[in-house]
Amino acid sequence: MSFVLSKVLWIFLAPANVLLALLGAGLVLETSPRQMWRKTGRFFCFFVVFCFTVIAVFPVGNWAITPLENRFAFNPPAHVDGIVVLGGDEMTQISDKRGQPTAHDSMRRYVWFKNMAQRYPGAKLVFTGGSGLLMPYKGMFEADVARDLMEAIGMPTERVIFEKNSRNTFQNARFTADLVHPAPTENWLLVTSAFHMPRAIGCFRKAGWNVYAAPTGYFTPGTYSFYFPFRFEEQMHLLTIAFHEYVGLIAYRLMGRTTALWPE
Repeated sequence: MSFVLSKVLWIFLAPANVLLALLGAGLVLETSPRQMWRKTGRFFCFFVVFCFTVIAVFPVGNWAITPLENRFAFNPPAHVDGIVVLGGDEMTQISDKRGQPTAHDSMRRYVWFKNMAQRYPGAKLVFTGGSGLLMPYKGMFEADVARDLMEAIGMPTERVIFEKNSRNTFQNARFTADLVHPAPTENWLLVTSAFHMPRAIGCFRKAGWNVYAAPTGYFTPGTYSFYFPFRFEEQMHLLTIAFHEYVGLIAYRLMGRTTALWPE
């Protein structure tokens, strides 16, 4: 139930959707016969234009996502017992219909996962991910796409255990723990996008994993530089990703799914 609720609520919380709704409300209010409502509508319209301008001109997306990416550095222990990689944006329907595995930013996770597997040849390898869609595609799971992607980059999938029932980060941690039963004394590397690492670390620790961060897929250099990108689409994308993670951190903490609001 919480999974469905989170997906529905995000429709109304996504920054672009909020701004679009304000713009629409402003235009409707502009047609009101009452002056007060027209002024309110005009304010909404100017506010949205102001926000769009700020997002386009300044690197607000970079500034928002940098704290998330900087939270955990790659500092592996001397001995690694296992490596777990989280699914992300595997395109199950497109992969099925096109006959080839397709993913977006999560492709960088597979490259790093392969690198870690080669660095620690004796480690257990696990992929976790079923479907993060509100209405999951019936043909393939994220794990199925992941297997094909790993084979495409030359990774021996016979070493990998695939968990395909989880639908969010909380379930990634819980379902995979039930599958592989990690011991408290075992050291596991957790591979996921750097911006997603704080929430993932919190969930896996809460589920009893002794995990170390192996972040990848960086969007920023990690500094708060001031410049004028004039790239609205890029900055809105990063702002949306960051806002989603901050909301997720708060929600997961309130639900008791993580060990801390801002894991460290």
